[in-house]
Amino acid sequence: MTFTEWRQRLRTMAALPLLAEGQTVETIAFDLGYSSASAFIVMFRKLMGMTPDEFRKGQE
Repeated sequence: MTFTEWRQRLRTMAALPLLAEGQTVETIAFDLGYSSASAFIVMFRKLMGMTPDEFRKGQE
């Protein structure tokens, strides 16, 4: 695993509790250092197989 892959996975894992708390995708994306919400969504989908909103709905 490269450093970039490790960092992407770490950011995604950090996002999970924030999504569960109900924070917006935009807030989470910027807090984790992404340049846009869409960049965060693309990476989240790549690693988790679903969008952040789909993940949040699955937690309900």
